[in-house]
Amino acid sequence: MLKKIKGKYGFTLVEVMLVMGVLGIITGLAIPFYQSFQISSALDNAGQEITQALRTTQSRAMSSRGLSPHGVHFDLNKFIIFQGDIYNPADPDNEIFEVANTVDITSSGSSDIVFSVGEGLPDSQPVITITSSNNESHSISINNLGRINAN
Repeated sequence: MLKKIKGKYGFTLVEVMLVMGVLGIITGLAIPFYQSFQISSALDNAGQEITQALRTTQSRAMSSRGLSPHGVHFDLNKFIIFQGDIYNPADPDNEIFEVANTVDITSSGSSDIVFSVGEGLPDSQPVITITSSNNESHSISINNLGRINAN
């Protein structure tokens, strides 16, 4: 409400403090929702990146790139695409992909999935579980024919 004081218009201190209080409450309520959205978004992104990495790796193996198998190694907050029968952390050709620190990656069974040359069949059928810090999770499975399913 504007008040006229000696020919001038303005807001009272109470009105300004009331608006500031309302803005503070709205901001205080919005921050947790925004943080939760960021964590869920990081989980979705990690799931898409891992699925794409598995498909890319399988495609490389099927096309006999480098005439050797290709695989993906999973760590807690990263995954690595590698070439060869086994993961060698010292290989300079490894492609390292890090996920947000609010996301953890676990793999049932082996932490490596290696796709065969020419056929692109996996050496194991693990389920990769991606879990966020707010306890949401996604899973990616690979069957014995190499079909990759993201849930």
